[in-house]
Amino acid sequence: MEDVFTSEELEATARETGFYRRKSKVTPSVFFDLLMYDMSSGKSKSLNQLSIEARSEHDIGVTKQGIDKKFNEHTLGFLKSLIEKQLSVELDHQIDAGWLSSFKRVTIKDGTRFNLPEEYKDYFPGSGGSGSSAGACIQFEYDLKSGNVAVMDITASNRPDVKDALELLDNVKKGDLIIRDLGYYAFKSFINIIKKEAFFISRLGAKTNVFEMSCGNYKKLDFKAVYNQMKRGKLSRIYKDVFIGSEEKIPVRLVIELMPDDIYEERMRKIHKLHKKKGYQTSEKYMFLSRFNLFITNVTKEVLPDKVISSLYRMRWQIELIFKIWKSVFGIHHTRKMRYQRWLCLLHFKLLMMIVNWNIIMAQRNYLYRWKGKLLSLNKCFKTLFDNTYRLRETLRLGQKGIVKFIQWANRILNENHWLERKKNKVGIENIFYIMFCKSNVYVYI
Repeated sequence: MEDVFTSEELEATARETGFYRRKSKVTPSVFFDLLMYDMSSGKSKSLNQLSIEARSEHDIGVTKQGIDKKFNEHTLGFLKSLIEKQLSVELDHQIDAGWLSSFKRVTIKDGTRFNLPEEYKDYFPGSGGSGSSAGACIQFEYDLKSGNVAVMDITASNRPDVKDALELLDNVKKGDLIIRDLGYYAFKSFINIIKKEAFFISRLGAKTNVFEMSCGNYKKLDFKAVYNQMKRGKLSRIYKDVFIGSEEKIPVRLVIELMPDDIYEERMRKIHKLHKKKGYQTSEKYMFLSRFNLFITNVTKEVLPDKVISSLYRMRWQIELIFKIWKSVFGIHHTRKMRYQRWLCLLHFKLLMMIVNWNIIMAQRNYLYRWKGKLLSLNKCFKTLFDNTYRLRETLRLGQKGIVKFIQWANRILNENHWLERKKNKVGIENIFYIMFCKSNVYVYI
């Protein structure tokens, strides 16, 4: 927090980035405080409200036009530099228990998209067609063990996730476990992960060729035969050692889960609706494979038993929860009519504050798990910190003493009534968390 919540650090960063080149009534710390005020309700304030706040809190007379001019490329550079400093923070402790202990990092990645005003389409083109002509995507990746953020980027919403996966191959490190959804599915990335002596858990792509070894030869896996076998034996899940790929083949473990008929029919309704909207025709092969949940991994059975793989993959749900928090609490998708540069600066400030709060929560999560063996609820923690934004504003005024005071308050308050709750008779994210961290035998029933 010292890189953000002291006047000295803010001014130093502001001078480095050209945001603060000559003396002004609106100093970096004053402007930063106004940005916190702007964010405090989840929806952006008007320029006039910011002008009034400058007079009310700082006794500074500045017009709304003067404030609007502050949102420029230098301000954006200032905020990006602060974000980089927060992303470089290495949290002291990590959760290294249960199934996690076999891996150096367990990284989860996904992107969340939201529509933007049409005027922004030249900067952030949308998906077009029946979708919005302008839209943004925030790519987010973090380590489940330590809480360290690996990636936080803003891209156009029409940029495919798989492109992101291929461009960031160098981010994979030896001993990592990479958990990704089908949007990032790329055969080349699996080869890269294996070469780096790392591991993956992924859904199986519908167009991927799957082979079994029979009498020394590769034989295509017959999913219709698998379906009939599971139906006859009343099996909900089976496991196979297979190979994927056409020319180069990768050995993987395949988890095959058979969906109940009612869930399959609901899944097909959604697929048909989506494909019709995009002008696609659903193939017979795709419709048949939709009867299954198919997971692949290169992790050995000695490290992860068969029955754990699909449960660990569902840890990816956690990132969906994070995106919901960003939208419901921070309002990252709310965009009122304003100049593009102003919107972009305000979005980067929200990202900065999300990372600041994230680092506070993750540091506490790791410490409290070691101390009490209990996990914090991200949803509860983010809401509490957001509701107390006024305390952060006070921290900025008090400097180093304010930081110490705020951290002490956060440590005390998050230690009470902020626990992740396990739901009875329902396998939710809470249960999966405890399975993953504690190697509980409960996973047999998932």
